[in-house]
Amino acid sequence: MEIYIESRGFSQDDDYRWLKVTEESQTRVDKEDLPTIIQEATQIIDSESASIVLSRKNNSLLFLLTSIEPVERVDFAHRQIRISVAWLMPDYLDNERILRMLAATALDTEERQYLTTQISQAVILGGELGFQVNFEHIEKLTNISAAKKSLQDKLPNTAQKIAAISPQRQEELASELKEYSLPNQQGFIVVVTEIKKEKVLIDANIWRGLSTLVVSSDWQIINQTLPEKKFTTKLSKYFNSLMIIIGIISAVSFLAKTLKF
Repeated sequence: MEIYIESRGFSQDDDYRWLKVTEESQTRVDKEDLPTIIQEATQIIDSESASIVLSRKNNSLLFLLTSIEPVERVDFAHRQIRISVAWLMPDYLDNERILRMLAATALDTEERQYLTTQISQAVILGGELGFQVNFEHIEKLTNISAAKKSLQDKLPNTAQKIAAISPQRQEELASELKEYSLPNQQGFIVVVTEIKKEKVLIDANIWRGLSTLVVSSDWQIINQTLPEKKFTTKLSKYFNSLMIIIGIISAVSFLAKTLKF
C-alpha cells in the first residue's frame, strides 16, 4: 500500500505539496512524478472541492479523497488549509473491499465526519515540509476486518450511470458500494466532484459519476459513449434509407407485373 497526501503548512513558503508517506519516511513528490493513476484522477475532478475517485489501472486500485477542511486550520493569510489523500493498492479483493469501504464512508453524510476527523488528526502542521503525517493513525483507516463486516460482495450492475450531485444520490451510491463489488473495468470507476460537465464523465467511461453540472437530478444510463451513439444514429439512418429504396423497388416491380410490362 502507498499513501500520498497533499496539503500545505502555515507559512508563505509552505505552499501545497504532495508527500509520499510510509512507516519509515515522508518524502516530497512533485506533481509530475506522482503515479500516473493519481495524476489522471486529479485531472478529472475539481480538486479544490470535496471530490472522490475510485479507479483501476495496471493492476492497481486507487481511492482519492480531496479537499478535507480541518476545523480552524488556516494559513498565514487566514485561508482554509485543505487536505487530499490518495490510497494506492495492488488490485486484490481485500484491497478493493478496503477502498470501497473508504469511498462509501466518504459519501455517507453521517460517516464522513468520522473519516475526515481521523485524517485531520493524522495530518498536522509543522516539520521541515510544513506538515507531517502520523502514518500509524492514517493506516488504521484501512482495516480489512472492518471492511468485511460492513460490506457485501454481490455482483454489480454494470450499467453506467451519472446524475447531478445531491445528498440522496450520494447516499444511494454509498449503499451500492457497500452492497456490490466494483465492476471489472479499467480506468475511472467512481467519480464524484463539482463543475465537471456530463460529457467529461461520459467520455471517461465512468461506472458511477456525480457532478454539479450533470443536467439530470435522477440517475441516467450512459452505457454508450458519445462516438458510439453517433455511429448508432448514422447506422439507423442508413438502414431507414435502405428500407425506403427496397420499398420503392418492390412497388415498381409489383406495378410492372400488374401492367404486364
